[in-house]
Amino acid sequence: MTEKLDITGKVCPICLLAVDKELKKLSSGEELVVVCDHAPAATASIPEYCENRNHRCSVKMIENGLWEISITKN
Repeated sequence: MTEKLDITGKVCPICLLAVDKELKKLSSGEELVVVCDHAPAATASIPEYCENRNHRCSVKMIENGLWEISITKN
């Protein structure tokens, strides 16, 4: 199952809190796809959060200033 979360227009720590809240709803192996326009969250905060919790995370820029972050829950 894949869930989507759009956090465009939000800044940290709201970005990270929203991701944490959504991931808690998922079971192991499920995916959360996040759309984010806040560079610090997309390139640092969210990937670091995932690494610390052993979730798989990949980040790609889908257009200038907009990222898609795919997280598979551990």
